Amino acid sequence: MVLLTSSTISVAISSSIIGLFTFLLFLSGYVLQQQSVRGIQAAISPSTTTAASRYSPPLGGSPAAAYVIVNQGKDAFYTPDVVVPDGDGSGESGRGKFGKAFGNPITRPVAQDVRERSRHKQAYLQMISKPNMADICSGLLFFKTLASKSDIPSDKVFLYPQSWDLHSPTKGIAAVLNLLRQHQDEYNIVLHAIDMTDPNYRSPSNTRLLSKASHKLTHYEKILYVRSPGILANSTKLDDLFLSPPPTSSPPSSSSYSSSYWSWRNKRKAPRDDEPQSETWVPTRLSTVNPDLPYAFLVTMDHAPSGGVSIRTHVPVPSVKQSLIVPAIPRISPEKAADLRPAYVFFEKDRDVQRERETGYYREWKEQVRAVCEGADVGD
Repeated sequence: MVLLTSSTISVAISSSIIGLFTFLLFLSGYVLQQQSVRGIQAAISPSTTTAASRYSPPLGGSPAAAYVIVNQGKDAFYTPDVVVPDGDGSGESGRGKFGKAFGNPITRPVAQDVRERSRHKQAYLQMISKPNMADICSGLLFFKTLASKSDIPSDKVFLYPQSWDLHSPTKGIAAVLNLLRQHQDEYNIVLHAIDMTDPNYRSPSNTRLLSKASHKLTHYEKILYVRSPGILANSTKLDDLFLSPPPTSSPPSSSSYSSSYWSWRNKRKAPRDDEPQSETWVPTRLSTVNPDLPYAFLVTMDHAPSGGVSIRTHVPVPSVKQSLIVPAIPRISPEKAADLRPAYVFFEKDRDVQRERETGYYREWKEQVRAVCEGADVGD
C-alpha cells in the first residue's frame, strides 16, 4: 500500500501543470506553423483561387462562365481594367509582389525588339503549350487564311514554349515551327518563344503560356484569341466580331469574380445614354486557376501619353458562343445547328472525338492542314 504524502501530491500537481503548459506551448507552435504554411501557399498561388473555386457560374451560358487569365503581378492581363505604367519590368513595387488587383500597379516595359517585329496595332492570337504537329499546322492554316481573306491589317501572333527551340520534342515539331518562320513575312506572323521554366508550374498550359507572354503583347491596341485547332469558316464574320466595340465600362477591380459579374449585370439593366453597351462582348476577369483558356476572348489596350496602358479583357456573349465561334459538335438542338453559319469552328478533342472526326468541318480542316504543312503526317 502506497502512502500519499503532501510532498508526493505536490510533485504530482506540479508535473501535471508542467505537462499541461508544455502541451499548450506545442499546440500554439503547431497553429503558428500552419498559419505560416498557408501564408506561403497564398503568396505562391493566385489570390483569386478560393473565390473562383467557390463560384459556380449560372446556367445557360451566362457571361459569368468566362474563364481565365489573372496574373500575379508579373503579367499584364489580370483585371478587366488595369493600368500598367512603363518601368523596370520587375513586376514588383515597394508595397509587395502583387499588382493593382491587390493594391498597387505593376510595371512592365514593352521590349524594343517586340515593337520592331510588330507591324500593326491589332493582332490575331494563337498559342500551343503542348507539342502537337496538327495544332501548330492549324495555327499556320488560320494565319494563311486570314492573310488572304481578312480585311483587317493585323499581326498574327503565335506563342509556344521556348524549350521547343532548344530541345525540340520531335523532328516533326521542329519542321512545322520552321514552316511558321518561313511564312513570317508573307502572313505577318510574329513568333514568341516563351520561357516556361517555373518550379511552381510543372504542367504546361495555355493559361500559363499567355500569363508568361502577356508583357510582350501590351503594345497592341486590340487582340483577338480563338482556340486552336480550328478552321476559319467565314473571315468576314470574324472580322466583324473583331471590330465590334466592347463595352466602355468595366467591373470594379476586386478579387471576387462573382461580385464583378453581378456589378456588370446591374449596369446592363440601366445603361447610361452616353455609354454605349456592346452586343457582342462582356467584360470579365481571367485567372490562372483554370488550365485552359476560353474558346475566344478579346483584349483591348488604351495607351496614355504618359506611357501607361489601360487593359480590358472580354469574352463573347452567349449568342456569339452559339452562332459565330462554335465547337465542331454544337451544344444546341440539331435543328438550330443545321442553320449555323459560323465564323470559326474549333475542335475539342477530349469529348465526342469520333463524332467530331465525322463532321464536314473536321474533314475540311484535316485536308487543308495537310496541304499547308506540305504533306506532313499530322495524324488524328
